Amino acid sequence: MLLIVWLLVLLPGLAYAVRPRDGAVLAPARLAVVRASILLGAFAIAVVEVSSAFNALAAPAIVIAWSGATIACVGAVLYRSVRDVAPAGRGQSLDALREELRDRRGATRRTWRRTKSAAAAAPAWQWVLACVIAILTVSVFVLAVGSSPNNFDSQTYHLPRIEHWVQNASVAVYPTGIHRQLDLGPGSEYLLTHLRLISGGDGAYHLLQFFAAIGAALAASRICAQLGGGPVAQLATVFIVATTPEFLLQASSTQVDLVVAAWTACLATLVLDEFTRPGEVPGPRAAAPHSDALYLGLALGLIAVTKTTGLLAAAPLLLVWGIGRLVRDGRRRRACLCGRRPSHCTRADTSNALASGGKTVLASFAILALALVIVGPFLLRMHEAFGNVLGPPVLRESIGVGTADPRLLLINALRLGQTALDTPIPALSDAVASAIGGLASLMGVDVNDPRITFGTTEFPVASWYPDEDRAAFPITGLASIAGLVWFAAKGPGLRRAYAGALAAAFIAVACTISWQPWANRLIMFLVVLAAPAAGLLAASLVKSITRSAADRRKRRAACTLVAVVAVLASVAGLLTVAYGYPRRLTGSFSVFSLTDMEERFVRRLEWLPEYEAAAEAVAAVEPELVGLVQSNDSWEYPWWILLPEGTEIHALQSIVPGLEAADPASMDAIVCAEAIDECRALTPEGWEFHEVGVVAYALPPGSG
Repeated sequence: MLLIVWLLVLLPGLAYAVRPRDGAVLAPARLAVVRASILLGAFAIAVVEVSSAFNALAAPAIVIAWSGATIACVGAVLYRSVRDVAPAGRGQSLDALREELRDRRGATRRTWRRTKSAAAAAPAWQWVLACVIAILTVSVFVLAVGSSPNNFDSQTYHLPRIEHWVQNASVAVYPTGIHRQLDLGPGSEYLLTHLRLISGGDGAYHLLQFFAAIGAALAASRICAQLGGGPVAQLATVFIVATTPEFLLQASSTQVDLVVAAWTACLATLVLDEFTRPGEVPGPRAAAPHSDALYLGLALGLIAVTKTTGLLAAAPLLLVWGIGRLVRDGRRRRACLCGRRPSHCTRADTSNALASGGKTVLASFAILALALVIVGPFLLRMHEAFGNVLGPPVLRESIGVGTADPRLLLINALRLGQTALDTPIPALSDAVASAIGGLASLMGVDVNDPRITFGTTEFPVASWYPDEDRAAFPITGLASIAGLVWFAAKGPGLRRAYAGALAAAFIAVACTISWQPWANRLIMFLVVLAAPAAGLLAASLVKSITRSAADRRKRRAACTLVAVVAVLASVAGLLTVAYGYPRRLTGSFSVFSLTDMEERFVRRLEWLPEYEAAAEAVAAVEPELVGLVQSNDSWEYPWWILLPEGTEIHALQSIVPGLEAADPASMDAIVCAEAIDECRALTPEGWEFHEVGVVAYALPPGSG
């Protein structure tokens, strides 16, 4: 918790230091937080990589790094404070400085009074929405701090990889039987590693996704403002995001989907800055500070190192950014920046216009270079270990789409949509799923073709229940789709471009990611990016309700629609935090009624006594080295919790070509999860082998 408090102090300070100048951008305070978050995230990634390069990934290195960051942040704040007070530099008298400070304090007080007045004048329904958001935020925070990590994937690879890194003092590739511990983006786990090394445990792990959720909502509200939304639209955007069941469930989880959603939303709002500078003509702005490329590059790198699915949205957004700048440069070449006909332009005007186009190209290369600085070390390790920067073939074959057949890609997109928009109305769900199956048959393809389906899973599945791995979001989804269609139909151009970028991102998802029952969490970044469209549409409907000249029937219909959606979304959000799975506030599996170990095993409570019995038997021999045998989807993390502190765990299997696993004979004990037959085969001759349900353990002769 000390590090969390540390970061919460650093973030506002750094945000103050990097905030844009007054009047330079829309919502400057939120942009400052976005910039500070990107800088801190990139710094945290760099600390892990640099420490690992020297085999020094340990608590002292982390403490030294953050101490240095604190000193640098204090220096930046002091520098910015002096520059703000005395922008003219030397020669300003002390009296003038005092007068400047008084003026600034007065401006701050006036801004605060205006904010209070606006809040007091807000209609009651806006306060109701704000209260719902506040209740959900507090509820999720209670779940985050009051529960232990119990996500299924976290038990298999998210959290075990952190323990291996800490044990090895390095993030280098290590022997393991679970390829996902090595080949999936480690960015979120890098951030958790800081918490692990400072605190010595996992008590604060859930707070990463919680703060990522807040950051994602903040960035989404700023995107809404950049697209023309006022306070009502921004409030509606945050409300829509905050009541999305999967968003709420992920916000108290050790998954990584909200982390990548937050980085993607940060990149999106930076991209829109190119088009939305106050006081400029519509279209891209005339000049770009060098910092734009810096923050865009770092944000792109953070997306890539966290989860590559986010790149499916980052690519079209950056394309919009690049095309917008090039179009502007083309206009500048034609107008020569002076409003005259090309024949009347000077050579200097033309040279400046051409130079501006060159700067756009250089900025694009700079963005890619900065992104590679962040994600490059990980990609290099993948290439060295598997001969491919994308990791082993099993990763690409299991998750990725294996065909270019447009019929199958269409079916894949429709299945993803049905799973995301599933409702608790069986007749409706079955009808939509049957229609998709019928269309597949009509086109002569299998609705569960293995080239577009993960593993042995089968479509459809019931995804409406608030489970963190698959919860559907029909209200958020339909509202966002309606908003994006409205963007495309009504414009203006920036909204159309934004809607087109998100449409391209969804098409990219359907063409690259196979359908799977838990696909909903994989597209959380799209949910966050699309929410501003729903918020703007909601604000437009509210405006039509309050417009006295509007047709009474239309006003009544708009009022009913907005009220129904708001009530349903509120109920969905409140039920999610109350009865969601695997963390809930009420009921028999409430975080208040389970022990720490029961919370960790809530998805497989029947495994708890088996793991405990095996761990207790192994701990009795006081081992220093424990060998590990498991299948690709086994729970490894419980061994790190249950075995004595300081015990080293080494895999006896290795999926890394040329990297040998540990010798079973050199171990003091062996534990196994699910892969019982393979474990028995790897156990040295003469050892005592004991099977306990889905787990087993082996001890040297005479040790028991």
